[in-house]
Amino acid sequence: MKKKYVAVFGAVLMVVLIGAIFILGNAFGKPEAVGGLLLDENAQEWEPEQAIASEDAQGIQIPGYGTVVFPSNEKEVSMTLYNPKENICIFQFSLYIDDENTPIYTSEGIEPGKAVQEITLNRALSKGEYTLRIQIDPYDAQSGAKHNNAIVTALLQVI
Repeated sequence: MKKKYVAVFGAVLMVVLIGAIFILGNAFGKPEAVGGLLLDENAQEWEPEQAIASEDAQGIQIPGYGTVVFPSNEKEVSMTLYNPKENICIFQFSLYIDDENTPIYTSEGIEPGKAVQEITLNRALSKGEYTLRIQIDPYDAQSGAKHNNAIVTALLQVI
């Protein structure tokens, strides 16, 4: 009878330990989620050399983009996707080519004052000039509620 209690206690202890390992692994192994939006673990503190945010002192600051250059036939490209430190919301970026409805890239959440500078496109692009539509979806940092989005356009040169 005593062996039966020891076996049951051992089984319960094993289940508790496995549960604790699972919970701790998820807490420390993945970036935080805000309202279901994961934060990008590649986002780093970043400060632009010159102001790239809109001059409007009220509301959400949106970065502007000039000409963007990607190498042809490459999925790994350099592009700085930045959330100005003045914001109190989290940005998610989606990149679209010309009039396409499917993004070639979608980021995870980027916190204020941080940027991602290397991205992986869904597909490599051929040489040419394109219109790059950069859709910026701001999310409330506390609740995860989505605010109105902004779309910024830039010339994309694939060389």
